[in-house]
Amino acid sequence: MNSIFQRSNPAIEKIFADAGSPKKVMCIPIDYAKRQHTALVCNGEGMQLRGAFNLHNTAEGVDFLEDIIQGLCRKHSIRREHVFFGGEDCTAFCYNFIHALLGRDYLGIGINACEGAEARQNQLASTDKLDLLGIASVLINKKRGRTLSREYGQARLMRELTHQRDSLVRAHTASALRIHHWVDQLMPGFLDPKQSGLEAFSDASLWLMGQNFSSRQLLARKSDVLAERLRLFMLKDPDTKVTQLKQLARNTLPPPAGLVETLQDNLAREVRLFQHLRDTLHELNQQIARRLAATPGAMLTTVPGIGLILASGLYAEIGEPARQRNVASMAAYAGLVSRLKQTGGPDKEARCLGRARRACLPLKRRILDIALSIGQYGPEELKADYHRREEAHQDVRFTLGRRMLRICAHLIQQQDFFLPPSLVTNNDGEARKAYYTKVWDPILIKWRNAGAIQQAFADGAPLEQWRLMLNDLYNLNLSKLSPQYERLRDR
Repeated sequence: MNSIFQRSNPAIEKIFADAGSPKKVMCIPIDYAKRQHTALVCNGEGMQLRGAFNLHNTAEGVDFLEDIIQGLCRKHSIRREHVFFGGEDCTAFCYNFIHALLGRDYLGIGINACEGAEARQNQLASTDKLDLLGIASVLINKKRGRTLSREYGQARLMRELTHQRDSLVRAHTASALRIHHWVDQLMPGFLDPKQSGLEAFSDASLWLMGQNFSSRQLLARKSDVLAERLRLFMLKDPDTKVTQLKQLARNTLPPPAGLVETLQDNLAREVRLFQHLRDTLHELNQQIARRLAATPGAMLTTVPGIGLILASGLYAEIGEPARQRNVASMAAYAGLVSRLKQTGGPDKEARCLGRARRACLPLKRRILDIALSIGQYGPEELKADYHRREEAHQDVRFTLGRRMLRICAHLIQQQDFFLPPSLVTNNDGEARKAYYTKVWDPILIKWRNAGAIQQAFADGAPLEQWRLMLNDLYNLNLSKLSPQYERLRDR
């Protein structure tokens, strides 16, 4: 028999069922804050066992709450395993407090802040006491929320890394825009490869911008010395590039002489920051790739068009395969589906109201990026589907994104190797053998470029298990070495 309370938390329901009576359940709603939390204690019927009190966000605060729980458990004959606490999702300032309570074997629940606000008795005011009552209502009456775990799986760690990478990418982009601002005054057109002959933000370009850069300074440099220095950056035909640079410097309008020194100092500092962010991003990308290699998320790289950055970001948001999250729920969680409203009786048709604004933005961005990447670099069948949806005037990022979410969730949960739809329904061994042979080298190149090929094909890694299995089933000779390994070794 199906329950009508499909969003209720099974862990809370189990506590109520095991306790036998709501009076034997203790609920502790907490309104988290940076310095002092506010909490109250009530039973499963909503009767207060202790009014609102404050807790310091320290180890002493945890011990104080523990003493209160033990005293109330003795007074009301409540067993320790029937005690749970919960609060609204919050930022990092209270993670350690929550983890300390979870470490003492209490069940922890996290609820959405919007649900807590909707459950408040007074919608016109918001105080710590009113917020606590709203949280308690969600936990006791609706039994909603997500169970918090004190264990940190690979997906949780990956999420920390990918979110940090997003922040660094934004900072890196902002730094590049500031460099454009200074260069457009000191030597307009320098960052345009067609005008300067140098790739924008290449090592040679960054070196020039960090050396008292301006059109006048560039004209004052000796051509042969400058060409010799550019040759160290492995540039082809540096003499021609020096001639092109000097021609550009002659044709540009210089900034006011009194402003040049200040602009040069600003640009030099910004170039050093840009290089530091670039190197930090490179190190972080390698760390993410090496962690991804040992997880089921590595199987996402078997899809042509999905690289390690997209694969790691999506795996971090979907989570561990053991969670078995429903794909339809994930699509709604990511804001990929439209809201539906049907009222006025069964004769009235449902109306689409557009997509919800409340969505998991990191997951949404990953799926939309994957859909666009598939349209450019994916398998031919999925690219054809992309263009078909585009010609039908669909929002292809969302419609194909939902399809890619189903495919990627399957690859993660089953640790499966991607096959085009035509080969999934076709058991032709020769066709599958030809496909595996064709896509294997690009997979190796993805991991080689990320600096994690050894981790991806280490003993026990998902891709290594598939390599051994495919070699055995189809009599293949799939290697775990980079396609250029032999050539580079013989150099």
